[in-house]
Amino acid sequence: MSVTREVAGWVARLAIDGVPLGVTAAARAAVLDTIAVTLAGAGEPVTRIVAEAVAEDGARPVAAQLGTDLRTSAEGAALVNGVSGHALDYDDVSVSVRGHPSVVVLPAALAAAQSVSASGRALLEAYVAGVEVMTKLGRVMGPAHYRAGWHATSTLGTLGSAAAAGKLLGLDAGRITHALAIAASEASGSRQNFGTMTKPFHAGHAARCGLHAARLAQKGMTGDPAAIEGPVGFFAMFSFGDARPEELVRSLGAPFDLVSPGLSVKKYPCCFATHRAADGVLDLAGEHGIRPNDVAAVTVTVPAGGRQPLIHDRPETGLQGKFSMQYVIAAALLDRGLGFDAFSDAAVRRPEAQALLERVMVHEEPAFRDAANPMEEGHVTVEVRTTDGRRLARRIDHPRGSPALPLRREELLAKFRDCAARALDPAAVDRALTALDCIESVRDVNALVASLVPGPRPAAPVR
Repeated sequence: MSVTREVAGWVARLAIDGVPLGVTAAARAAVLDTIAVTLAGAGEPVTRIVAEAVAEDGARPVAAQLGTDLRTSAEGAALVNGVSGHALDYDDVSVSVRGHPSVVVLPAALAAAQSVSASGRALLEAYVAGVEVMTKLGRVMGPAHYRAGWHATSTLGTLGSAAAAGKLLGLDAGRITHALAIAASEASGSRQNFGTMTKPFHAGHAARCGLHAARLAQKGMTGDPAAIEGPVGFFAMFSFGDARPEELVRSLGAPFDLVSPGLSVKKYPCCFATHRAADGVLDLAGEHGIRPNDVAAVTVTVPAGGRQPLIHDRPETGLQGKFSMQYVIAAALLDRGLGFDAFSDAAVRRPEAQALLERVMVHEEPAFRDAANPMEEGHVTVEVRTTDGRRLARRIDHPRGSPALPLRREELLAKFRDCAARALDPAAVDRALTALDCIESVRDVNALVASLVPGPRPAAPVR
């Protein structure tokens, strides 16, 4: 049997009742965080642009954009919510993917769930399936895919979202095989667009394409049953010989990536490759009372390859600032933190920020090459040289929010409230948290979604 067929069979057979409790708990937490950042991004310029374009199509209203009153087609909702969830670059990341799994898989699954009035348990089941397929594809793909310039969130996410959507639409293994094959021909996304509106578009595009692939397969469209592993299939095109397709099927659920290695939840709304250095410089500034004017120079040393997503050394916009180690360090020193406001165009263009980032140097150290994913593995060092001659250094192995240093429950809830308040009033935020806390008891996901958009909220019915 082909690898593509075996993956599809695994997706079709997966049952939430047979999943370890830790996996279900991790899925609930990831859904909470992803919905939070999706609500936070609802008013961002890129989200508004995409939502306006979707609204102009006048599609049959079967699914909702979270945080707004827009209702549109399932595919339109997957697109807009995927864009919204990635607009602030505040969504979770996976070391296996070298990217962001939830922001692609959940919008596709949520839209599909609304279209068939699926239960909350079915939504979680599909989310687990989609994330597992996406992360394990990433694990066996190898590093050449990302190095070549592909945005793995988008390329791998198209197949992960197809698996999740196919699960929710009730496709059998044969039709999920076709959905994965169709999705393989829709996969795309270039890292050259990091620091622009097109990067968050990648997430929405992948979510929409995955759902689209599943719907086409549902209606009888076919694809090659060896689309993933074939001689000119997904791995052959995208992995440059690095892929290990023979490992894919046996790795599914053994263990689930949601628990090992787990997902990282972002503490700051910027590229995760900057987070260890941000933690280090904030710690040093707090411990030693360092003020911006005290800084003569900052040197950040990362593993070889650790700068790959950080393509804007001299950013001019807020979006570029998210992918600039120099700016993130400067903003952390200036603002004593990294919140939403740090990544506006005006904040990046502050004369004091532009002057300070000139004093930040980033160095890749080949001796640190002990990591398969240098953006998240290995370690980072930060050294601050002060104007009075001090040299203050910190080594950071794990960023806050990573599986090794997870955010506390109260930190996750604070992040949710902070994000959701950008789209919902305080009472609505409370209702949303209550609904999400009992997601597995929701009979119809549409009732859950009603708590995540403006207007009167009916209580989510439970079994």
